[in-house]
This record gives sequence, C-alpha cells and structure tokens, in this order.
Amino acid sequence: MTNDKANEAKQQQLALIEEGVGYSSDKTLAQFYDASRSTIWKWSREGKLPKPIKLTSGATRWDNKSVKAFAERLYGE
Repeated sequence: MTNDKANEAKQQQLALIEEGVGYSSDKTLAQFYDASRSTIWKWSREGKLPKPIKLTSGATRWDNKSVKAFAERLYGE
C-alpha cells in the first residue's frame, strides 16, 4: 500500500468515528484523540470510553457511535 492510500484509509477510519459508524481499534482511537494507545485503554478502564468489544483473541474494537458521544462530551461539540 502506498503512503497516499494508507493516509486515505486512515482518514476514512477517522471520518467513520466522527459519523458514529462502525468500529475502531485502539490505534485508530489514539490517532483520533491524539493520545497514546495506553491512554485509550486507561480511559476505557476508567469508564471514560465505552467498554471495547472483543472480536477475537487478537482483535478488540470500540463502537464508533459510543466513541462519538464520548468525544462530544470531552470536547463539548
């Protein structure tokens, strides 16, 4: 995948969070909030982010609708 295609894919993932559609990984949420992946997990443990959904032993995702609601509370949008 070229850098342009990779950047386009990242932008699409971030747009899905803003739209509240689909699911996102900790890596995508870290980019969205300009935070580290460990901060995303910390926020989740503290109840600041919704609980993630474990799809498989190696895949955990957050519901973008719930994440969008958190962002609106956090940033007052």
